[in-house]
Amino acid sequence: MNRASFIERVIPLSFSLLLFGSLPLSANETLIAAGEQQALVCKACHQVEPDGVTAIGPPLWGLAERNIASAEGFQYSEALKQHQGQWDVAKLDAFLASPSEFAPGTKMVFPGVKDPGARAAIIAWLATKNPTPPDWITESAGDPVKSPGEGILAPGENMALVASACSACHSLHLVTQQGLSKERWDELLTWMVEEQGMDELAPDDREAILVYLSTYYGM
Repeated sequence: MNRASFIERVIPLSFSLLLFGSLPLSANETLIAAGEQQALVCKACHQVEPDGVTAIGPPLWGLAERNIASAEGFQYSEALKQHQGQWDVAKLDAFLASPSEFAPGTKMVFPGVKDPGARAAIIAWLATKNPTPPDWITESAGDPVKSPGEGILAPGENMALVASACSACHSLHLVTQQGLSKERWDELLTWMVEEQGMDELAPDDREAILVYLSTYYGM
């Protein structure tokens, strides 16, 4: 993985919100900060910097200033090309909730963000990734924002790390249905990297994920 270790960036959201509460942040700034935590799953496939390029997915910088399915260098599905105009709050909310329902046949394998509060936070954060940030505030902007994996994965150390790493490609419910030894989880991670295009994990992150998975979803 050619970026800072996941584990250094994935701070449990409950701790983050406690920290935000002690700082002079506006409600919107708090929402954006929460969105950055939630958007770790986006960064697994998309670059967000002004000079970002196409990676697994198209770059997200300037999303508000271009038409849907129009970033240069990415081969979009015909399903997404059918959507006209630019991205707005309603379209982003629907897409993030379920990419496959918004554009059946999309190349976006991510299953979606089911929590409305989390989607509102991600959208508020995405707004900041534009030369002129739009006013992207959804009706769910005041809803509580769950930590990644909360309500699905077993509470425990590195739950958020596991949620961010795994939910980029599939539902976290798939994780909960498994019962594998640490060795088998390790083999599965290797298969995902070599055969499914998953980014290689930093050694410390991989070990933390394996310990969590084998502890809560082991044999």
